Amino acid sequence: MEKCKGAGCRLVPETYVQQGLNSITAADGKLQHLVEQRRLPDKGWTDLQIERCLSEIALMDSNNFTGNAGGGEREGRVFSDIVKKRHFNLAHGMGRSGDIAANQPKVR
Repeated sequence: MEKCKGAGCRLVPETYVQQGLNSITAADGKLQHLVEQRRLPDKGWTDLQIERCLSEIALMDSNNFTGNAGGGEREGRVFSDIVKKRHFNLAHGMGRSGDIAANQPKVR
């Protein structure tokens, strides 16, 4: 963050950079709270906060790793970019167990 802060300060005043970093820190805290509590917050999130959360989750989905072309039964394949956007880049199937959280057995 410090490198970004330094680079940002070369573009705009430091107070603006700090406000932006504070906003990111607050958003990270909301996501962390959601994961830790495993329940929806008492006060609803804005659409932007929800979209950011879904984008963060999509970044962790192996279907979206750069250069990854999985061929297992649970890898999502979406042909249309408009469909990917509509579903926030999340696409995953279920394995034979029917449990989306189950580990996928190694393909032999």
